[in-house]
Amino acid sequence: MILSRIAESMFWVGRYVERAEDTARLLQTHLRLLVEDSSTEIQASANLLALMSVEGVEDPTHTDLLRLLAYDRREPSSIFSCWAAARDNARRAREVIPLDLWECINTTWHQLPSGGFGVARANGFLNWARERSALFGGIARGTMVRDDGWQFLSLGRCLEQADMTSRLVASASVSGGASQWPSVLRGCGGHDAFLRTYRGVHNDASAAEFLIRDARFPRSIMHGLDAASDCLAKLAVSDAAGSGRDLQARRQLGQLRSRLEYADIDDLVAHLDEEMGAVQDVTASVSELVTRQYFAAGDQHLWVTEGTR
Repeated sequence: MILSRIAESMFWVGRYVERAEDTARLLQTHLRLLVEDSSTEIQASANLLALMSVEGVEDPTHTDLLRLLAYDRREPSSIFSCWAAARDNARRAREVIPLDLWECINTTWHQLPSGGFGVARANGFLNWARERSALFGGIARGTMVRDDGWQFLSLGRCLEQADMTSRLVASASVSGGASQWPSVLRGCGGHDAFLRTYRGVHNDASAAEFLIRDARFPRSIMHGLDAASDCLAKLAVSDAAGSGRDLQARRQLGQLRSRLEYADIDDLVAHLDEEMGAVQDVTASVSELVTRQYFAAGDQHLWVTEGTR
């Protein structure tokens, strides 16, 4: 088992990079919907900020969204802050991170925008943010030894991916209606795969089932939960002095997987907010259990960095 500080840093590098990508996907989905219907800008923006747990903004516009979720270095949920935090954690785990991977993280941070920008530049920046996260994932898969450091990195990414996909799925319910599902599928990068899987049949139930339960699609909630459970099982093998919290974490993931797999899909769609909230609750609980089991800190510190400037 690697040092707890290294394990914690690798776990949060995975989470921060994944959140940066998924936040970019959420913003692109929102901006795409605004092009189709700008009359709901304030309400849709408020709904998205609520999904991202950002509070205290009255009558937000798309400009506020870009500031808070894209480039504001003072907002811990922004893409800028996620990459800054990923760099800080990678620096703390520098001895186990391959040079190519460190250069990817460091270069991305240096290329982040130094100031604000409008909607005209937003799509280019969001595409770039997604590409940098994809590059990070490709370099990590191609250069990292499949040891505990890799498992913690993968565990962080899997938990974050399941959490953020649940927020994307919930955005269809918040926005209200089947017309939102094509944009949500595109936001997850799964629209073409969905059409091939369901032969072009497009409705709430089939779209929700694909994004929630189809483990063959790598950005589905079920795939993230399955992969996180596999990481925990492999970590448990190398942790001979485990306290049993890893088993508790795997149990919670297994219960959630069974709940989603065997629920009637129409019931899932009818109670989408509640069910996606349950996904977020479980991923947060599992993250806390992992923190208490493997990391030196007694409490979970979310979105805390060393102060990259």
